[in-house]
Amino acid sequence: MVQSLVLHIGANKTGSSAVQEFLRLNAKALARQGLTVAPSDLLPDSPITGQHLPFLEHLRQDIPQGRTTVSERIDALMEALPQHASLLISAENLSNLNGTHELFADATARHPATVILYIRRQDELLLSSWQQWGGKTSTDFWAWISQAAGHRGNWRLTLEPWEQLVGRERIRVRVYDRKRLYRQDVIADFMKVLGAEGSLDEMRMPEQRANPSYAESVADLLKGNPLLFDSMHDNKPYELVEELTGNHFHRDPRESIITHEQRLALLAKYAAANAWVKNRYFSGLGGPLFTPPARTDYRFLDRKDLERQKWQVVAALLAGLSKKILNPS
Repeated sequence: MVQSLVLHIGANKTGSSAVQEFLRLNAKALARQGLTVAPSDLLPDSPITGQHLPFLEHLRQDIPQGRTTVSERIDALMEALPQHASLLISAENLSNLNGTHELFADATARHPATVILYIRRQDELLLSSWQQWGGKTSTDFWAWISQAAGHRGNWRLTLEPWEQLVGRERIRVRVYDRKRLYRQDVIADFMKVLGAEGSLDEMRMPEQRANPSYAESVADLLKGNPLLFDSMHDNKPYELVEELTGNHFHRDPRESIITHEQRLALLAKYAAANAWVKNRYFSGLGGPLFTPPARTDYRFLDRKDLERQKWQVVAALLAGLSKKILNPS
């Protein structure tokens, strides 16, 4: 068996940051097991950060040239690998519907490649994505949802291009649902997919939660403010909330800014695509691809609830700021 390529393509908001931090922390230990984490820009002497999104996002601006760059750098890294070793690349933008996968067309044609994709039920994906990206540049939640629903999180549209590159049999699809993950943990599950779960107890785990989501009140307070966010990728305002209030305002997974009926309506837009994924990748699964949401799973927050909680956030921010002023470190 020759060296192989492992592409962890996300998706967004499915624990990718945690997996990438794990890869960074354990790069040397993983290499001893034949799992080499690629440097951040695929150059041999560059740092290993565990993730490759910024580099690939830059290359996406010129796909033909980027395709050549990726191919040449992967070839060089592969030549340095021991026999039977695998080269790991992790970038959640490879699951986006914008052609980023084309960067690997030549590399996957020359090297055996396995693609790992985690998929999430779309109502939860959309709400997390609104906070992570949409809410930083827009104040209109429903306008953003109307544009995203049916497209973002359509896992069939993500999988079909990768099937053309590596084939259906080389793709591993996992459902991002704690109850269905190995050890109820995405890092442990990822290692199991790699066939390396036996070494988990010897590995370092991330100390802090990677890329946390925040309470709906925080997102609503900050949304669409150009004085706060430079772009949809700017996390500094959320980092400031974290610095001043700790983890007090991390997201309660049971809080919801959409009703049960609205949630079901969003999911209906994905019914056909989800059926395709289930039939193709989970043929032995009894029941639907994702566990349907129950009315009791969530607690709906109306505007009155949000406004009350937003004032609590403001008070906590002021308290945290006053402590910094009075007790500077």
